[in-house]
Amino acid sequence: MLSKVITIAQQKGGTGKTTLAVHLALAFIKYHNLKIAIIDTDPQGSLGQWFMIRSEKKLSNGHLTFKTASLWGAQYESKTLKKDHDIVIIDTPPKIESDARPSIEAADLVLIPMAASHVDFWATGAIVDIAKKANKKILIQINRANQRSKLISKTKDFIKSLDILSTKTIIGHRQIYAASMGEGKTAVEKQKKSVAIEEIKQLSEQILSEVK
Repeated sequence: MLSKVITIAQQKGGTGKTTLAVHLALAFIKYHNLKIAIIDTDPQGSLGQWFMIRSEKKLSNGHLTFKTASLWGAQYESKTLKKDHDIVIIDTPPKIESDARPSIEAADLVLIPMAASHVDFWATGAIVDIAKKANKKILIQINRANQRSKLISKTKDFIKSLDILSTKTIIGHRQIYAASMGEGKTAVEKQKKSVAIEEIKQLSEQILSEVK
C-alpha cells in the first residue's frame, strides 16, 4: 500500500476541485491499478451526488471508496482510510481559510487548482501560505484553461513568483469533464482515446511520482 493523502484545496469556488478529484481517482484505478478513497468535506455535496448517481447506475466501484467528513474530521478519516487504500483524496470546499489546516496537515501532497485569471491569482496565496506553514509538498494545477489564452504565460509567471512547482500538464476547459460528471462517470470511462484522457493520464503519472 502506498498510503498517501492528496488534499485538493483552493479558496475560490469554480476552479474544478471536485471534477479533478474524481478524474484523478478513476485514473489512478484504471491506469495504475490502485485502491482509492475520496473524502467529500464540502457541505454542497457535489462529490456525494456524483457518487450517488454512480451507485444508482450500478457502475463499478470495486477499487473506489467514498466518505464524507467535516474539514476537521477529514484528518481522522484519512488516517483510517490510509490503512487499506493506496491514495486518499480529500476534496475541500472553497473559502476554508484557517479551517483548512487539518485537511492540509493530513496531506502528503496539496494540489491547488487554479484557472488562468487574476481573480484566481488573488485567491491562491492564502492556501499556499497554509500549506507552506504546514511544510507540505505543493503542486499547482492550471485547470479549466484555454490553451490560447494570453493569460497562460502570466499564470506560469505568477506560479514561479510563489516559488512553487506546477504540474507539467495543463487541463483544458473541455465539455467532456463536466458532461461525464453528470452521468456519475469520468472522461476516462466515457472515452477510449481523447485529449482529455491524455491530460488526466499524464497528470496521474506525475502526481504518483510526486507522492511515491
